[in-house]
Amino acid sequence: MTVESEITNAGISASDVESVVDVVRTMRIMQDYLNDETIHGVAGIMNPMLKLVNSIASTDLVDVLERGLQDPDLDRALISPPRVGLYGLIKEMGDEDLQKGIGIALELLKALGRASEEVGK
Repeated sequence: MTVESEITNAGISASDVESVVDVVRTMRIMQDYLNDETIHGVAGIMNPMLKLVNSIASTDLVDVLERGLQDPDLDRALISPPRVGLYGLIKEMGDEDLQKGIGIALELLKALGRASEEVGK
């Protein structure tokens, strides 16, 4: 019995064999590409990113952003953005939710400013 007939009897098509060959070729390319220098470079990129993710995850920021992004009013505004002029902006300044959002944004900007001074030293 030939290899081709065994493959056919097993229910494996020619395209399945080609797919496996492509996977093996891709693995060879990856094996050649992944050397110590590449892994060190990837680790150098991932380290600060994971620190940032860890810092964000340890605050309520993720929960607040998630709830804010799921707000139906935001969804409607994304579909049909309202036009707001100076008068509309002044009128909205009385909205408690807007005031809280501006307060959070200001505190975030202050924290970034403080952090930038520490980095510059």
